[in-house]
Amino acid sequence: MMRLCVGTIGFVLIVLLAPFSAHAQGGTQVTKEQVDKARAEIEKLAQNQVDTNVVPGLAIAIVFQDHVVYAKGFGVREVGKPEKVDADTVFQLASVSKPIGATVVAALVSAGKIAWDSKISDLDPTFAMYDPWGTREITIRDLYAHRSGLPAHAGDLLEDLGYDRAQVLYRLRFQKPDSSFRSHYAYTNFGMTAAAVAAAKAYDLDWANASEQKLHQPLGRHSTSSRYSDFIARTNKAVGHVLVNGKWVHKLQRNPDAQSPAGGVSSSVKDVAQWLRLHIAQGKVSGRQMVDEKALAESHHPHMLTGFSPLTGLPNFYGLGMNVSYDQQGRLHLSHSGAFALGAATTII
Repeated sequence: MMRLCVGTIGFVLIVLLAPFSAHAQGGTQVTKEQVDKARAEIEKLAQNQVDTNVVPGLAIAIVFQDHVVYAKGFGVREVGKPEKVDADTVFQLASVSKPIGATVVAALVSAGKIAWDSKISDLDPTFAMYDPWGTREITIRDLYAHRSGLPAHAGDLLEDLGYDRAQVLYRLRFQKPDSSFRSHYAYTNFGMTAAAVAAAKAYDLDWANASEQKLHQPLGRHSTSSRYSDFIARTNKAVGHVLVNGKWVHKLQRNPDAQSPAGGVSSSVKDVAQWLRLHIAQGKVSGRQMVDEKALAESHHPHMLTGFSPLTGLPNFYGLGMNVSYDQQGRLHLSHSGAFALGAATTII
């Protein structure tokens, strides 16, 4: 089972109910009756969140067995204005951009010029780490699994100070490692960004164009983009909200272009549902293989241990742009979350 929540800090909720039966070991599959029951309860919960001012607006889509069985919006796009959220309303996804970006990389891997284990030094000779050996050996897989040795959130403060992507990526070479190469997990937006930029560069594309050509357009995701300017240009968009004296207020909008592969996607629930279908069907949409199954499956596999569940004691992992875990029945769970302090909160659970 996989659920995706996205949106403003009054968050948007997208729910995916999928059996992932190929990965289950003796676990029971989700049934249509369970989906129908969950859908009714989730709709009540969503409306209650708006009615009690927990969130200003949200949207829900449900995908089950390769079908979008539900898509609906609740609340408003901006407090104080009448426009309602619907299934086509576009939200900033924050770090849910990571698993979507990993899907773009999987599509680039499918095209044959690169592999998950391609070295960044071969794809983008301008990129460097503090250690020359790390510079020479680091791969797309290492950076997408957050195992580069860079400290957690390396470069984020430079972005906050106004440095653009190229300036931040250049300065990563001056950042001393926080751990030895490939030995520890440390979440780094700009490490992942460096890998995505290098992967796209192999095809003479910038990241936003690679995302558009390799994923968004082929999936028919016309409301999805990895450019902030496209989000701002949308008429039907939900803006970020923060609480001021107990009231939701739209103050500023986050521009995440510098780390677009890690946090810059904007999309609607209807569009994200198409991406969810792609993962449920192992790279296929409506029977057509869009992304190589093996390339996509790499993002679902455990690559780095991140901790242990306080509820079950079972290990949690990071895949490639995804949190990966297994329940007590052996069923695969994929998840991710993200947030912007200016008014976005997202999660896949």
